[in-house]
Amino acid sequence: MTTSNYDPSVGSVLRVGDFGLGGSSGGVLRSPNLTYIPGFSRFNGEEAGVPHPGTGGSLLTNTLGGSYIQQIAQDPSAGIYNPYIAVRHFSSQGSPGPWCVFYHTGNTTRGSGGALSAASPILRIADIDRSERRDLLEQSFERAGDYGATNDEARGVTVERVDVGVYLVTGSLGLAMEGWRIQDPCSPDGGRMLGITQSEQDDQGVIIIKLFKQRWTLDDEGEMHLGPGAPLDVPLNSWIDVRLEMPAKTEEDVPKELPA
Repeated sequence: MTTSNYDPSVGSVLRVGDFGLGGSSGGVLRSPNLTYIPGFSRFNGEEAGVPHPGTGGSLLTNTLGGSYIQQIAQDPSAGIYNPYIAVRHFSSQGSPGPWCVFYHTGNTTRGSGGALSAASPILRIADIDRSERRDLLEQSFERAGDYGATNDEARGVTVERVDVGVYLVTGSLGLAMEGWRIQDPCSPDGGRMLGITQSEQDDQGVIIIKLFKQRWTLDDEGEMHLGPGAPLDVPLNSWIDVRLEMPAKTEEDVPKELPA
């Protein structure tokens, strides 16, 4: 019989809960940097080697034999509906390396042209009722007014069409502070651009997004230049992707410790 939850003695009989198997109280609390024996465990946000300091999560550890360790960690740092998942491979004789992040449907978005981009929180601007795109409300995207759809990280945002090609976005802190912000509408058959967007926002985070037709002009030297033409509503076979900045999550959304 094992004498502890992580007793590696050969020939010992396992009890319920050993190495994180069975039971209902969760795995044993362990530091990721000090977990070398294969099994399931959990960690608090203050332990050494956690993916996000201050956030607890769960850990799966395996070994290739000798001192080589493989780990998979999951935590709710981006919200309980958008799990952060990462892996790493290191030697117990040296310093653990960085976590390599999984990209999935929660932290990426597929643009109107089919390309994947880093995501969350995301707004899609389109005519919800008349749209020809069956994938407009895919995954976690839900209606946000008559002209918008948001994923679960952008709940509370709404879109209003105030004129031809002019959309008012409220409920966020504004456009994303870093990374991409707006992607022009593209055709679903390969990403051909269908319009040109322009945006502005005020100090309260209210955003105005305008869409124009593409207009080519010829200069005196014979060069063609692309610029905005007449106002254009979002084509029914596409949408505008908008990446937003949202209010910080509450303590309840991002637990430091997982319940026992």
